[in-house]
This record gives sequence, C-alpha cells and structure tokens, in this order.
Amino acid sequence: MPNKSRLTPEEPFPEDLTELRDESVEVLHSKIHREIDAEYDELGELVPETEFRLEELTEELDRRDEDAELDSRPVAEVTVLKTSDGDAEEAEA
Repeated sequence: MPNKSRLTPEEPFPEDLTELRDESVEVLHSKIHREIDAEYDELGELVPETEFRLEELTEELDRRDEDAELDSRPVAEVTVLKTSDGDAEEAEA
C-alpha cells in the first residue's frame, strides 16, 4: 500500500509537470523529499529514480519562479511623439 506522505519510485509520476497546477507540483516536491529521507534512513543512499524526480521537480519549480518574476516586472509605458518633420519617435514615460 502506497504511503500518502511520500512518493516511492514504483508509484506513477506525471510525464509533463507543466500541465500541473502550482499546488500539485509543490505537493509532489514535498512527497519526494519525504521519500529521500526514507531512502537515506532505509538504504543509506538515493534510488536513481527518486533523484531524477527531484531534479525534474526542482527544474519545474525554478522555471515557474522565473516566470513569476518576469510577470511581476513593471511594464514601461511608451509614448509616441511626432517630430517636426512628421516622423514618429518613441519615448519612455
């Protein structure tokens, strides 16, 4: 019977983490960390599948953090000015 607080290497893992909501990725990340603790306690080392899953989740969380930072940056307003010769010129407001 699977342990609800961790995700063993034998249990299914999503193929595409980008399709999951933030909360689901965070829960999987937590479960993998619990599995890591259990593997070190029981085996003294990590199972390669668990290590791979941790890398996948860490990369996805990092990507989402970067996307959030980009989304939160202020957008500069640009004003288009006409010069005396009728050409358009951009200036940041």
